[in-house]
Amino acid sequence: MSFSSIYGHGKQIGMLKKAMAQARIGQAYIFSGPDAIGKKTLALAFAQALNCERADQIHDACGLCLSCRKISHGSHPDIHLLQTQAQFIRIDEIRSLQAQMTFKPLEGKKRIMILDDADKMNEQAANALLKTLEEPSANNLLLLVTSRPYWLPQTILSRCRHVRFNPLSADIVASFLREKHQMETSKAVLLASLSGGSIGRALESDSEDTMAFRTKLRFLLNNADRRNPLSLLLLASYLGQDKKEIAEGLKILNTYFRDALVYKETACNQMVINADDLPSIASMAQRLQGEEILNNIQLVERAQQALEMNVNKSLTLETMAFKLRL
Repeated sequence: MSFSSIYGHGKQIGMLKKAMAQARIGQAYIFSGPDAIGKKTLALAFAQALNCERADQIHDACGLCLSCRKISHGSHPDIHLLQTQAQFIRIDEIRSLQAQMTFKPLEGKKRIMILDDADKMNEQAANALLKTLEEPSANNLLLLVTSRPYWLPQTILSRCRHVRFNPLSADIVASFLREKHQMETSKAVLLASLSGGSIGRALESDSEDTMAFRTKLRFLLNNADRRNPLSLLLLASYLGQDKKEIAEGLKILNTYFRDALVYKETACNQMVINADDLPSIASMAQRLQGEEILNNIQLVERAQQALEMNVNKSLTLETMAFKLRL
């Protein structure tokens, strides 16, 4: 994975290549931004570029040397990726990384530790990592990847170079889908518009189950009425109990309310994400005041934040549904 093969993030890539050209690589970086927009991919590309045998000449990964090939196959002894499906990253996992960092690189120029979802570190793990940051080694590089940098302790934030990522444009996402997945243009444009600038989300949406979930949720939203409590309960219950499914449903709701607000203010359908349901978007924009739509967006965002704190899912979703202006 070279910088040149990555879609978008030109500013961030330029920053990293400049640091390589000037031989001013930091001891630790934080890559932060929304989920599934390519932060971890760029972290791996950076690791590959730094250890490429031609890095001094091209400031990128050649993809051909032995080091590049090993990193591409996940077999390089000096590149370590820590990612977990658990709720927390625990201190023993950080200590395992620290043990690796006590030695010089076995083959590469640098030993690179990539910590995905770094915000999952519990307090003990974060304190252990802080000790490593306070005693940096020129042979090691830490790359912390997170969508919630505000959950990291300030003591860690202040000791890392911060590279901030923004969502990709819909055009870039659509180009990726067409060129890398041979997707028809119309389908690629739709998925790109629904992706929120995330290639990962666009790929996740490319399934019959996901599209069916979106269609049913759209139907329930369009038929929800505050005068009919059952319709609100149906909307809340359809979001489910699975945390990932709820998160996806809330993102879909947020895009609908966002579309309604944008359409109300601009009457421009080209800026609408859910372009395949424009009549419903236009109807909502006409029916509700701008303040009411904005209130809906805030309600969904508060529900998203609450669910990250492991509150009662059903109660949170039902409370949100009954407060929505529909």
